[in-house]
Amino acid sequence: MTESLTNAATVLLIFLIGYTFKKFNLCDISFARKLSYVIMYVTLPCAILSGSQGGLEMEYSLFFIVPIAFVISFCFPLIGYFLYKRDPKFCVYSMLNLGGFNIGNFILPFMQSTLSTEGFLALCLFDVVNAFFCFGGVYCMALYFNQKGFDSGKPVNLKMVALELSKSVTSYCCILCIVFSSLNITIPSIIMHPVKVMGSSNTFICMFVIGIALNFNMTFNQISRIIKMIFLRYSAALVSALLIAFLLPYSPMVKLILIAIVFAPITSLAPITAIRSLPQFAEDSANLNMMSVIISVVLITAICAFSPALMSIL
Repeated sequence: MTESLTNAATVLLIFLIGYTFKKFNLCDISFARKLSYVIMYVTLPCAILSGSQGGLEMEYSLFFIVPIAFVISFCFPLIGYFLYKRDPKFCVYSMLNLGGFNIGNFILPFMQSTLSTEGFLALCLFDVVNAFFCFGGVYCMALYFNQKGFDSGKPVNLKMVALELSKSVTSYCCILCIVFSSLNITIPSIIMHPVKVMGSSNTFICMFVIGIALNFNMTFNQISRIIKMIFLRYSAALVSALLIAFLLPYSPMVKLILIAIVFAPITSLAPITAIRSLPQFAEDSANLNMMSVIISVVLITAICAFSPALMSIL
């Protein structure tokens, strides 16, 4: 528990460092936007590849988690589309910020001390689908379902969406990791060393970019937007958690980890995507991400603290 709280405090500290750099005019949103390309094409792919370390025996009964993860990951951004489709740009903003779960930086550190092998496998299977949505899937949904929300000047069709998704280096890295794990292939250490060095900087750069985009001098409209997104996100998480608890035929440990996942913070890639595609909402997205981190830290800490009692109910 101490380690997970330390990780959460570290994330908030990096947010503050990025924000301080902006306040002293050492960097700005345009710098953050350029730095986001370093994340998407260098540090994030390296962070993913550094996790590929050979085989992991799968339990076939758990593979049903894959379609469950797909449905949950698909439905969260759709909430934003159906509620705000009459306002194209805000609809895109809401879809980007309602989809995706920050599993690696939060759920795993919080739950690793109590995770069984079965629970860890469940987390991995969910995260494979989650990675697809975080690393381009939600962006493509927003692009396709809300064509007027992007100032691309080009008609949006399935071909354009497929082309956009094909640019995601991170998606290719996820596929490589799955293949390597299933075939028990280990990447040679001479290759992994520079990959790990670059990947280890990913969390810092991601949170630093979000910190640059933070703006605490918010208007009433900005605060209202953030409160709406927080309410929608965690209401959807609560409904998902109840369905998981009462409908899925899995062990209490698997149900507990899936419930923790749906209460995870918004993916840290959401503000980075907003910086690239909707700069006018960059500050809102960064502030929303920070609030999501704080709320999820409280909720997941409670889940961990009361895990024995929760598993007896599940």
